[in-house]
Amino acid sequence: IAAGLIVLAVITSVLSMVMSARVGHLLDELTSRYVPAYGELARADVRSLERSLAMRQMIIAKMQTPPDEAAYAAHLKEFQTLDGEVEREAAAARKDIIAIIADTSTPSDNAALERLDDRIDNTMNDLRRRLGEQLTLLLKQLDGGKIDDAWKTLAHIDALRAEFNQKLE
Repeated sequence: IAAGLIVLAVITSVLSMVMSARVGHLLDELTSRYVPAYGELARADVRSLERSLAMRQMIIAKMQTPPDEAAYAAHLKEFQTLDGEVEREAAAARKDIIAIIADTSTPSDNAALERLDDRIDNTMNDLRRRLGEQLTLLLKQLDGGKIDDAWKTLAHIDALRAEFNQKLE
């Protein structure tokens, strides 16, 4: 009986070590891929909002009498810089998601992750293309002094940006 209990204790100990190693591996994936991907998507969302603020500051600079061209140029530069940051953050998140899908050593809902990756890709390509077209129109209107038209375009841009942020979230 004592030998049987010792064997059972050894088996339990080995199983416990194996399971704790598995949990450790799952926690590593969580901290090295899932959390960074979430953070990158959150930063992309924040950069998108910062970009929206810079756009509004550009409009305000153009609306002043006389227009503040120096402030407009500074906000335009910030606006363009933030666009690249949104793109980089989303690309980094997609890279992490693809790495999670490719890792067969951990159980993941690959179908849901594929849908998430596809949604990010569509958001960054299709919706940003439409948003870019409207932004180009807005910049032309601002440079041409057509502030009333710019406000109308801004309303359309706000709707597209809200859709962009909703899909990104």
